[in-house]
Amino acid sequence: PASGRGVLRVLFPVALLAVTTWSGCMGPQTPSAKANDAARELNVNSRFGDIAGVVSMTSPAVRDEFLNRRSEWGRLIRIVDVEMAGFTMTDQDHASVLVDYSWSRMDEGTLHTTRVHQEWSDTEGAWLLAREKRDSGDVGLFGERIAPLDPAPRPDVQFATRVIP
Repeated sequence: PASGRGVLRVLFPVALLAVTTWSGCMGPQTPSAKANDAARELNVNSRFGDIAGVVSMTSPAVRDEFLNRRSEWGRLIRIVDVEMAGFTMTDQDHASVLVDYSWSRMDEGTLHTTRVHQEWSDTEGAWLLAREKRDSGDVGLFGERIAPLDPAPRPDVQFATRVIP
């Protein structure tokens, strides 16, 4: 019993310090952190095909456009990777995000890259995607019309085949 009190006397201040330190780390998130988390969640979940799950993270004014721009993802377009390339708070309620997409069309093996510029707004405590556009890179990520590949086979010019009857 006496030795048990000595252990408690030593462990109590250590436990109190640990709890105090841990609770200090759990402070409220800054607007910048909230916006960055929202942008990351929307883009990563979109990459893995959860378009319907993140559509609520878009402004009501752009939801239909958001869905239309990603309608071919998973069918004709395979998203290979998503990387947050830049993040800037333009003011307390607005953020600008650059996102790099690596993608390919299902009917070809070429890896494409497209940089997308997204604008985010804090709307009553929720960060919503307000606008996005292709900033640079390859066209086709958002269903833009591009010239189809020439599916006709080409003759082998290096080693011409000769058929002997």
